Amino acid sequence: MSVLFKYIVQITLACLVTFGVHIMILTFMDKPLFDNQIITAYVGNVALAIFIVIGLLKVPETLQNSRGFLFLFGSFLKFGFFFLAFYSNFKVDGAIQRTEFFAFFIPYAAALIMETKCLIDRLSK
Repeated sequence: MSVLFKYIVQITLACLVTFGVHIMILTFMDKPLFDNQIITAYVGNVALAIFIVIGLLKVPETLQNSRGFLFLFGSFLKFGFFFLAFYSNFKVDGAIQRTEFFAFFIPYAAALIMETKCLIDRLSK
């Protein structure tokens, strides 16, 4: 199994498990399950995480010392994704509700943890 495929599977599985737990918690709290663009948030964060990991693995030799900056740029992309796809919808009522906040930032955190793990694995080799 290639290293890239392994990381893609790890990111996807971790986010699927997180999604399942997230949905169970919403069910337990009697909150709407698929409101607040939760599917878009998970799919978008997984896709961006995979894109970032591919970018970090395919960095040319001349930029190997810049992986940290590329990683930070990936986080910048994810926040751009948040502001473009979610922020205006979340602020329609004048405030971002807790369920709206967690609908984006739980998948963001799960994907970020997996990206970090992949980067640490790569740098330790």
